[in-house]
Amino acid sequence: STTPRAKRRSWCRSSLKGTKRRKSLPPVHQDVTELSKSISLDLPEVDRLSVLLLSSFQFSAQKFEHILKQTDGFSPEAFKANVDSVSKDLKRYMQKLKRDGTLKSCVEDPKGILLDSALDESVAQVKECIASFTAECQSWDQLLLRYQESAEEMSRQLEGCRRAGGRAEPLQHLPTSQAHVLRTKPDYRQILDAQGEVLSSMELVV
Repeated sequence: STTPRAKRRSWCRSSLKGTKRRKSLPPVHQDVTELSKSISLDLPEVDRLSVLLLSSFQFSAQKFEHILKQTDGFSPEAFKANVDSVSKDLKRYMQKLKRDGTLKSCVEDPKGILLDSALDESVAQVKECIASFTAECQSWDQLLLRYQESAEEMSRQLEGCRRAGGRAEPLQHLPTSQAHVLRTKPDYRQILDAQGEVLSSMELVV
């Protein structure tokens, strides 16, 4: 007679016939945001940065390995050998960057000034210049509009005098200080259009 254990094994084998076995899910990885937290705060900032870069490479290699395991022809031994080789090269390169001061420049400002504060100040100056330039352009446009309205009114009055039989000089023979100023007015609109790309880039920085 068939024992209960044999029946269970037979049932398990039969239940798997004709079905695809589910592949095991990859293990849960340490989240990338936890990499920096695992580095000791007692280390100097330069050493912490070096360890973080190396840990980031190891993290990426582990993620990549679990993806490659699902492909045909993957060799874990060859992959591990390549990772070890690159890790050694990366460590040597980190030492070089540490010696030449590159890593230090990434975590410290040699002038002792906060870069964010300097950037904020530059952005504020750019915005102030743009606002002042735009306001001056609008002021010129308003002055030009008033002058044009005044000139049109004078033209209508002169035309009325001619029709009434009066004598009047042509409008262009009546020079005014405003006309001279307006003729020498810079074309701010053209300047703004010509510098549009530069100003747009400044605004993107803002």
